[in-house]
Order: sequence, then C-alpha cells, then structure tokens
Amino acid sequence: MADRIRVSDLDFVYVSYAEPNREENWADLKNKVPWAKRVDGVKGFDNAHKAAARLAETQFFISVDGDNIIDESFLLQTLDWDKTDAKAVHRWRAKNSINGLVYGNGGLVGWDKETCLNMHTHENAKDEKSKIDFCWTVPHENLHNCYSTTMINATQQQAFVAGYREGVKMSLEQGKHIPPKDFKRAVWPQNLRTLTTWMTVGADVEHGKYAILGARMGCYSTTVKSDEFTQISDLDKMAEIFTQSSYDGHIEDDIATYGESIKTRLDIPVADFDAEQSKFFKFCMPQHRNRGVQDREYK
Repeated sequence: MADRIRVSDLDFVYVSYAEPNREENWADLKNKVPWAKRVDGVKGFDNAHKAAARLAETQFFISVDGDNIIDESFLLQTLDWDKTDAKAVHRWRAKNSINGLVYGNGGLVGWDKETCLNMHTHENAKDEKSKIDFCWTVPHENLHNCYSTTMINATQQQAFVAGYREGVKMSLEQGKHIPPKDFKRAVWPQNLRTLTTWMTVGADVEHGKYAILGARMGCYSTTVKSDEFTQISDLDKMAEIFTQSSYDGHIEDDIATYGESIKTRLDIPVADFDAEQSKFFKFCMPQHRNRGVQDREYK
C-alpha cells in the first residue's frame, strides 16, 4: 500500500441491516460517492463487516453505517501512513442527531482488509469482551475529526435501540461489568459524561425520549440487574426488547422511574430535561473543531 492515499481513491462500503432510513441514506451516499458498494441484510456485526472487506477492492476501505450521512469534506482528505498504523481500525467521530454528542459512535470507519477478515468479534467472538464491540480487541486509531452525522431517530424503535446499546457500552469497563457500589469510581470519566448525556438530553427532537429511555434501561440492566449485556450485538434481540417493553403512553413515567433508580443505586447525576432544556444544553455544548484527518482523539 502506498505511503499516502487520497480518501477519494478508496472503496466505500455501505453496511445496512434493518435501519428504517437505510434507503434514504444509501441514496445520499451514492450521490456523494458514486463508486460506493453495499452490503445489506447480513446478520451479525462481524459477519457484515467481513462481507464488506470481501467486497472492497482496495486494501484499505471505508465502511459507512446504514444510519450515517457523510460530510463530503471527508472525500478531500489524504491519509499519510507515517501518522497512524495502517493495519489498525481507523474510527472517526460522528455527530449524534438526538443529543448532539460528537464521538466515535456511528462514525465512518477505515479498515485494512486483512485486519477485518482475521478478527473475531460479536457473534464470532472468542472471549466475552469481544462480543460487545470491535474496540476492545481489534487495534484501533480513535481519531479526532468528525465527518458524518449518525441519524438514529427515524422511528421510536431506532432511537430506543441506539440509546439502549450505548447505555450498555458506556456502563462497562473494557467490556466487563462494574458493580453498582464501584460504578462512580471505576467508570471512565469520559464514558460517564457520555452516558449521562444520553440519559438526559434529546427531548427536543422526534423520538428523542425513546433514546433517553433506552439509555437508562441499558445502563440499569447492565449495572444493577447484571443482565446478559452481550445481547446488544444481536439487533433482532434489541428489536424484541423494544417490542416487549410496554409504555402505554406514559414514557415520561418510565424515564423518571429508571432515572431515580440509577441515581439511587449508582450515585451519578441524571436530570430530566424537557425540550427547551435539551435545546439549551446543546446550544452550550462546545463546538467541535476538526484538525488533521489523522489527529488522534485524545493526546
């Protein structure tokens, strides 16, 4: 592989499963990246990304999630392999359509084909923490810049599942359960800030309250109930959890109930923001500024 490569010379592979906005987002990607390829309906995160690697014709390729809208400025970038490890997974940040967070969740991902094809994660994991996410067992370059928006509020279910999955992941330490009595001390501070934002902000956007409820339920089930949290890797199971949860038009009551339980058991701040408070919080959030395309997330 060349020492430098333009992003516009890389293959882009769109990885979709059951996202309600996947066709709309695919049309947007094809308009911006006409050479993009697609993997659709492959069950399992590991299987789907390996299918993407087999489809890609360039040694390094970019995967785009089915709920992602890319920023065309990414196509103008050039990657220099003296700056980052070409064999590592490159994860850029995305802006969240519900709560305004800007971090790696749902962002564009760069893959070396061999790294992708040889990994064992999620449904193909060989250890417990590999079942949750790619980041704990596959070498990663977590990068500062944001080049997309993750659009996760097309339906109540999509928002709920997104919130639930992050509520689980942000409540773990390297993929492992943290006992409630140790939670506030043991959880990584940045994860705690991200978690509490998911559990608090978003009532101002359509279906945002379902993401808030999902995040609180995911956190509670992981820390207090110690449920089988690896189930978040199964999107069909996530759909079942949403369907089986009955709100009866009283979602605010459920949000409040889980919030009080979490505050009591974990001793962490969880607020009940209405739409105006959510808007104000997002207005006051520091504006993200991009730097170099391969600048790392935390220095």
